[in-house]
Formats: sequence, C-alpha cells, structure tokens
Amino acid sequence: MFRGKTVHLALLLVFYSSLTVFGQWSAANSGTTNNLNGVYLLDSGIAFVVGDAGTILKSTDAGATWAPLLSGTTNALHEVYFFDGNQGVVVGDQGLILRTTDGGAMWQSVASGVEDALRCVFFSGANGISGGDSQTILYSTDSGASWQISQSGFFGGGFPGAHMLSPSIGFVAGQNSIFAPLVGASTDGGATWLDENFHTFLFDKNEGGCTDVRFLDVNIGVVSGAVFDGRGAIARTTDGGTNWSTQFFDQPIEGLDFPVTNASNVGFAVGWGGRILHTTNMGIAWTDQTSGTSANLNDVSFVNDALRGIAVGDSGTILWTANGGGPGPTPTPTPTVSPTPSATPTVTPIVPPRPTPTPRPRPTPAPRSTPAR
Repeated sequence: MFRGKTVHLALLLVFYSSLTVFGQWSAANSGTTNNLNGVYLLDSGIAFVVGDAGTILKSTDAGATWAPLLSGTTNALHEVYFFDGNQGVVVGDQGLILRTTDGGAMWQSVASGVEDALRCVFFSGANGISGGDSQTILYSTDSGASWQISQSGFFGGGFPGAHMLSPSIGFVAGQNSIFAPLVGASTDGGATWLDENFHTFLFDKNEGGCTDVRFLDVNIGVVSGAVFDGRGAIARTTDGGTNWSTQFFDQPIEGLDFPVTNASNVGFAVGWGGRILHTTNMGIAWTDQTSGTSANLNDVSFVNDALRGIAVGDSGTILWTANGGGPGPTPTPTPTVSPTPSATPTVTPIVPPRPTPTPRPRPTPAPRSTPAR
C-alpha cells in the first residue's frame, strides 16, 4: 500500500541532492595568460587591471568582461590607481610611471627620476605616493602628472605596499635591508619620512616582509605579508605601528583592501593558492571564502558598498563578485506535485429484484344462517 509514496520520496531526494551551493566569486575571461599584479575598481563599475609584459585590461561591468588596452610598454606593471573613469596612474619596472586622462585610450610616460621597480601607488585627492625597490618613495601633488623623490638608494628592501589615509597622512610597507617587516608613515603628503616614523617589527618573532598595507585611522593598521619559512601573515597594530599582533596562514598573503563606507570594519585579503580572506571586525579575525581557483592571487579591490569586488592573480586569473564574496543562498526547490492517483472504482453487485409473492387465496367463508326467533 506504500509503494507509490516510496517512489515519490526517492525522486525528491534525488532532486534535493542535485542542488549545489556555490561561492559567489566568478571567474572572468581575461584574454591573457600573463600574471596580473594590480587591480582598481571604481564605484561606477569601471575597473582596470595591470600585469606582466605591459598588460592593461579594462572592464565597464564591474569585472565580468574585459578588453585589452595598449600600454606602449613591455615592462611588468605592478599597480594601478584611478581617480575616476578617465584619470589614472600605473607604475612598473625600471621606474616606469604611466598616466592617462581618457580612460586608458592613450598612456603618457611620466618621469620618475628612479630606475628601481615601482611596486605600489595610492592617492587621496591630488596627493599620492609610490613605493618601490631600494626603499624608494616618490610623491605627487598633482594627481600623478609629476613626481618628486622622497628617498631612494637604500641597500636591499623595498615597499610593495602604500596607502594614503588622507591628503596629508600616508603609509608604506615592505622590508628593510636586514629582512624584517617595515612600515613607515608621513604626515605631509609623502614629502618627508622621518626616521622615528619608521617601525621595524617581526611577525611574532619571524622575519619576513610586508606585501600591502591599509590604515583604518592613525592608530589601527593592517599589513599582509610573507614569512621566510613560506607561510603568510596578516599583522595588526592599534598604536600606529609600534606593536603588532600576527595571524599566520599556510601561504603568502599578497593584497589587502578595506572598503571605505563600512567604517572600515569590512576588509578582504588575497594570497597564494587562490586564498581569499574576509573580515568584518577591522582585521581582528579572518575567515576563508571560496574562490574556485588554485592560482596565486596578487591583489584585490572593492568599491564602497563592500559587495562588488575583483581579485587578480597569476596566469591571467580574474575573479569578480557582486555580493561580497559570500556563499549564494541555497536555492529553494519548487516542489513537484504528484498527480493524485484515481481511485479504483468499486463494483456494486446487481441484486436481482425479489419476486413479489402471490398472495395465497383466502377461503371464502360459508354463509352464516340466521337463527330463528
């Protein structure tokens, strides 16, 4: 009597088991196999990516599709910053600085005054800084149209990370000449960097180097990095860089971003092996997100809503998200209505009518005689 219900239940189990919850990082076709090193995403959805061999790519749909731009160079390009959909700056090997004012259609070379590879660039308003090898630091006060040297020519070390907290306050992060993490600060837009504003530290007693930096205010800062034993690190300070607490990961962490409008509570980090990390408490704790790739990731950029973001990495890898990289909601299946089986008709037996009995004849009584009087 339960056979029909058992079959229907089995079909439902097969249907539910076919539903899969996917992470919300989607792979985009970059059109290149070159390593991609830097990315910048604007609130408008316009984005730019730079990489090896002079690669520059542009997206107008928040990273879903990409088109190549002509950079005019074969130098490796390491980082990119855009003020709006038209004006942007790119830095790369051999002191190369490129600038565009027409959305990347044309790029002009800007004199840097150095030959070291420039690894990072960041602006607040018209004031910006760029860091590079040999602890090189450049600064600009005109949106990258011209640059001056703050310092250069140190033995070893360099600054692959830079951040401008405001037009006057800037930070660089990297490694000093004796293989220790190093963070420096400027209070005049990057023009001067005083010795007392550089902080050398260790990743919980481990040597290594910083790869990127973001300060959430003048006291709270976060750096990503690599440890000499091959692990990755994210370190956090609450006193402007004097003291740091470190979390370790199994592979290097390469890039950081903290979208602005979330009071800097929400942040993202990327690293080797396709790792994407997410924080909702200003970098105190980090959780893994599903990236869907094992390629090394080198940089990440989010817009102010902390929902739309792009991560880039080796071999032309580009990932994009529209929901902060979180898992998608479990699809609600539409239940299949099973037809109600028709009831088997019940055969009503035909009962023949009972014959009407023929009344038995009653005997006619004999006439009664009238008695005499």
